[in-house]
Amino acid sequence: MRRPRFGTALVPLLVLAVACGSTQTAEPAATTATATTSTAAPATTAASATTVVPATTVAPATTTTAAPATTAASATTAAPMTTAAPATTAASATTAVTTTTAAPYDNAPYLTAIEGFVATNSDWNAAPVIGTCMAASADQLPEPSRDLVASDGLMDSLGQMGSLGPSASTFYSIWNGCIAEGEQATASGSSRSSSSQAPCPGSLSTLPVDRSKIMGVVPLGHLAPPSHTQSTDHVYFLLSGYETQQAQSVDVVAPATGSVVKLASYTSEYTGSTFTDWQVEISNCANGSIRFGHISTISPDLQALTTGPARSCNTYGYTGYMHTECIWMGQSVDLAVSAGDFLGTAAGLGTPNTQLDLWAYDWGGDLAPAIDQSAQPESILRAACPLDWFADDLRTELYGMRMESNGIRSDEATGCGKVLQDVPGTAKGFWYATVPVDGKWLDHLALVDTNTRSDHQAISVASLVANAGYWIFYKQSSGTTNRDFAQVTAGSGIHCYDTFTADSNGPGEGGPDHFLIEVVDDDTLRIEHKSGNCSGSEAFTSPHTYSRYQL
Repeated sequence: MRRPRFGTALVPLLVLAVACGSTQTAEPAATTATATTSTAAPATTAASATTVVPATTVAPATTTTAAPATTAASATTAAPMTTAAPATTAASATTAVTTTTAAPYDNAPYLTAIEGFVATNSDWNAAPVIGTCMAASADQLPEPSRDLVASDGLMDSLGQMGSLGPSASTFYSIWNGCIAEGEQATASGSSRSSSSQAPCPGSLSTLPVDRSKIMGVVPLGHLAPPSHTQSTDHVYFLLSGYETQQAQSVDVVAPATGSVVKLASYTSEYTGSTFTDWQVEISNCANGSIRFGHISTISPDLQALTTGPARSCNTYGYTGYMHTECIWMGQSVDLAVSAGDFLGTAAGLGTPNTQLDLWAYDWGGDLAPAIDQSAQPESILRAACPLDWFADDLRTELYGMRMESNGIRSDEATGCGKVLQDVPGTAKGFWYATVPVDGKWLDHLALVDTNTRSDHQAISVASLVANAGYWIFYKQSSGTTNRDFAQVTAGSGIHCYDTFTADSNGPGEGGPDHFLIEVVDDDTLRIEHKSGNCSGSEAFTSPHTYSRYQL
């Protein structure tokens, strides 16, 4: 049975090859000792006091959104006619004017799709009320959104509305209102709450892989420049053998009852080798969906959904690290699954992927705040913490397994990690090069919290300033050395960052190094990488300029 979903569509450290739409690069080995595990599952993910972003939030990956099924062509507008001014005293003559009246929009296909939604969601008590509301609101919806619903069905179209631009906002406003109306009208509506805080709590009742095969869980916010210079929007299940990059194949099962609504294949060319893996997205509750990445093989039932042509294919990346993504979704992809159903396998086959990626998306709430939202796919702006969607006992166990791939355990305050961390008017968050850079992600710079140590931050560089890498330091609340990024503001002068931790993987020249950072104004930052430690009398020599807004 189809289940509702919302939204668009659409690194010695060890290799975490990530398709996110991408595969991650290799990280050098770390020498950091393991910290104590905290097994208590926090009720919510703690965020930096100065950060305007929710602690447990999203995405970079790049998501390619297919064009909507029906796109209205631009109308041809006739040139204006020059009309002579009437004589002062002459009465106007009555002139017959031929007018062309457009045929009224035919709502029948849209209404049929709404009826189909109600029929296929008969076990959802609120569905009839929601359907009635959506039907009554037909004339308030932009025609492109009605066309998409008519073409792909209501639930399949939800993941693609973002591609319609302004039309999407109107559609989601009406859709969310109808959801609320349906929930209020039924006694069982609370089980499908439209709350944006936790749309699917407890909906994941089964681990996706055997517990004995899970060696750790990497929280949101993992860094792996250049493809993951920005904090990642998903968690990683580290599989047995990940330490040596020799993980054996493991079965992957559906952790919840729902419907497979999207499949994507990723063919990656990575340091001279080529391999293909899959992503599988499952709509598992009214407001949410989950997505698995790095599925090495998919089940015959899923394979059968890809016999037709892909909706879209897209190639991206940079020299030596390219990916081709092909997506199947819409009416041709609709497979009901139950918790425990076989989806495919992960790892094995000689791929560099020794982990299973897991995303969670809240398609019903507000978009997460980011200074430049246009630089992010909507999926990142809607990312949630997948761990919080597991049943309580599993959630507690998974929180107790939080760690980085280098073995550093997460402290309690980091919670599930953080993705979007922009703090307006400060250095903290995501920045973009102000000159063109050839290659996806290579214009990225991130000044962010780490995902395992709440008292550490990282300078994550894709290119330009230095070769790709990240530099981690113990943050300070005073002075101009290693100052918390959220306290570095315009007019506060040049700040210096050095004495980086042993697990930093930023490339150096055999000796100490440091960064100089200055916030010029709310939207502009200067940064330079130099050899040696901070001296106390810092000055730029040849800084790079970054902006809050992507070119």
